[in-house]
Amino acid sequence: MNRVIKTILRAVLRPDKNGQLLESQLTSGLWTRAFSGLVLIGLMFAFTSILQAFSGNIPAIPLILPLGLENYFVWQAVLFVPWLILSWLLVSWLAGLTLEMFGAKKFSWRQLSAGLALSLYPFLFWLWLPHFFTSVLYLLGMSQKEWVDLVSNPGWFQTVYISLVVIALLSGWLATCLTVSARRWVKKGASLLVGSLSYLVVVLFIFVLIR
Repeated sequence: MNRVIKTILRAVLRPDKNGQLLESQLTSGLWTRAFSGLVLIGLMFAFTSILQAFSGNIPAIPLILPLGLENYFVWQAVLFVPWLILSWLLVSWLAGLTLEMFGAKKFSWRQLSAGLALSLYPFLFWLWLPHFFTSVLYLLGMSQKEWVDLVSNPGWFQTVYISLVVIALLSGWLATCLTVSARRWVKKGASLLVGSLSYLVVVLFIFVLIR
């Protein structure tokens, strides 16, 4: 578990080192740790979802999935880990197909999926922080109206909340592009395109579920 946590922290704080990590730990169980890290972060989201469900919170933005409004956060807690893993595997498969379209013949699907998992850590971690803060505020007795007012009106909470979401989106995109281009499976321009498209798809998947 300590190695998994260290891998997560390294990927969050130094996403520019993901390529070196893939190169230096090709046979040291990196894929398993990358997978375990996704499960761990998914459980963190499940935990904060349970906290919001326990506090009686309901989503403040429209739902996409046909799940009950009153029990949405319970469903979110149950579904988040498998949803995250399936999204990652699907995007890894699509990214591999795209690399082959650009002429990459000698690349490792295992390395590619591990690299994409590492690249998702910054996005997921920074996105989890406002989710955690929101759940804590609800547990402390804040009403949904008060929370909506905090997010809607200019002030410290809105600034922090929006900043964390922006950091999550930008850091995840940067990490994905750096990781894919560092392996040099295809030309740099094609690598940036594959990284950007892969990241966009997985972000859309996450935002379909997360509230």
